Amino acid sequence: MSVGSRGSRKFVPVSESSTRRVMDTLDHSQVSSNLAELTERQLYVLRKRLAAGVHDPALTLRGALHSDLRQCSNERCRCRAGELHGPYTYLSVYEDGRSRTVYVPQALAEVASGHVEATRRGEALMLEISRVNLELLRRRALR
Repeated sequence: MSVGSRGSRKFVPVSESSTRRVMDTLDHSQVSSNLAELTERQLYVLRKRLAAGVHDPALTLRGALHSDLRQCSNERCRCRAGELHGPYTYLSVYEDGRSRTVYVPQALAEVASGHVEATRRGEALMLEISRVNLELLRRRALR
């Protein structure tokens, strides 16, 4: 297979099962450090497997969820004696150069948590895909 004017590269026939074995033995923290040891075919298979794990972009919700107890302004409320209201769930987001906190209704807290977690996992997978693509670019085999 010709790659630009740099010469030709050959794909070594590798069975899907042997590639799967290699990928299954590596966890995501080890993948980046072992990319140089993989063949181009294994890199393409890895990239495809990582891309399959990326969530639906419509579920993206970037930020951090946290719960908080609050004290109200009523001077005679129980919260003045230390029995605070809540817990209330909030989403902290960073946008336009500022950190903002958005209240998350209790009915939506679980849904929001799923979206935030899916976004976190998706971003981690995108980082790994970028590392695979960087290795392919180093080999002049990016397509």
